[in-house]
Amino acid sequence: MKIGEAKERLDKLIGKGRVHLYKPIQVAEILYRDRVFRDINLSDLRTYRRQSTRWRNAVCPRLVGRKPVLNSRYEDQMFDKGLLSPEALSVLGKENKKKRGLVESYIYHNLKSRLNPLRDILQKLKSANPKRFDLDAFIRLFSDNPHLRRSIDKAYEIIVYALFDTLTKHLNATITLSVDKHQLNLLSDFERFSSLVLGIDAKRLSIRQPARLFRFGATNAADTGLDIWANFGPAIQIKHISLNEAMIADVKQNISADKIVIVCKTAEKEIISRVVRQLGIKERIRGFITEADLVEWYGIATNRKYHNTIGKDALSALLNEFKNEFPLAISSEINAFISERKYSPPPTNCIWRIQ
Repeated sequence: MKIGEAKERLDKLIGKGRVHLYKPIQVAEILYRDRVFRDINLSDLRTYRRQSTRWRNAVCPRLVGRKPVLNSRYEDQMFDKGLLSPEALSVLGKENKKKRGLVESYIYHNLKSRLNPLRDILQKLKSANPKRFDLDAFIRLFSDNPHLRRSIDKAYEIIVYALFDTLTKHLNATITLSVDKHQLNLLSDFERFSSLVLGIDAKRLSIRQPARLFRFGATNAADTGLDIWANFGPAIQIKHISLNEAMIADVKQNISADKIVIVCKTAEKEIISRVVRQLGIKERIRGFITEADLVEWYGIATNRKYHNTIGKDALSALLNEFKNEFPLAISSEINAFISERKYSPPPTNCIWRIQ
C-alpha cells in the first residue's frame, strides 16, 4: 500500500467522524506511541488494539471535554481491512516517523479546524434574542458546515430537549403516584422497598411531583438507543437520519416503554408510519413530531406573547445543552496540546495540508 491510499483511508475516517473525532484521535495516539515510545508493532494489531483506547481516553478530556463512551465493536470497525488496517497504519506510521509527527499533527489540526465553527455557534446562542431566533437558521449552522454536518443529530437532540422540557415546566404539569389503600398489608411487608423505590410509605400513600423530561448523555454512535425519557410515561426517540425497517425495529427492541414518541424529519414521517404498521408496533407509537412541528413551536415560543418567558427559558436551556453536548467549544486545550507536542503548523503545499 502506498501513502496516498493510506491517507485516503484516514481522510475517510476523519470525514465520517462527528465533531469530537474520537476515532482519529485514537489513530493519532497510536502513531504517537509508535513514534515516541517505539513499544508497539503497527503490523500487529494485538499490540495496540485495546491499549489504544486508554491512550485516546487519556487525552480526550483535554481536547474535547470528555471521555468517549463507545462499544468495543464500534471501536474495532476502524481496524477492518478496508479502513485503517494494520497495513494502512504501518504505512502511516512510517510517514509519521519520517516527517516528525506530521500525520499526528494533521489529525489534531483537523480537530482544531472544527472548533471555530462551534465557538461561533456558542457566541450566537449566548447573544440570541428570543424575538429574532430562527430555528431553521440554527439547524443550517450544522447542516451547511462540512465539519459539523455529521453532528447534526446531536444538535437536533438538544433542540428537542430544550423546548420540550421548557414547555413541560411552564405548563406546571404534575404527576401523582399512589398505592391502593386495600394493599396496606403488602405495603407494610415491603415498606423499605416502597419508601426507597416509590417514595411511598404507610403514612404517605401518594406523592405528587413535577412532570419532567430527562435527556440521556452523548448521542449514541449507533443511533438506536433511548434519547429522552419522561417520569410520566413516554420515551422520546429522536431521528435526524433516514430510517429503514431494521433501524425502526431497533427502536422497538431497545426501548421497553409502553409509549414511544418519534421525532423525525418531515419527509420521513410517512415512510416511518408505513414501516411501523408493517412491523406491528403501531400501538406503541403515540405519535410523530416532525421538524416542521419544531419550527412552528419554536416560532410560537419566541413570538410577542411568549418571547420573554417561554422563549427566553427555551434558549437558555438550548445554550446549556449545547455546552453539555459540545464541551470542546468551551474548554478545549487543543492549542496548548499542539504546542506541548511540538507539532509544526500544517503545510500548505503537499497532501498533508488541511482542506
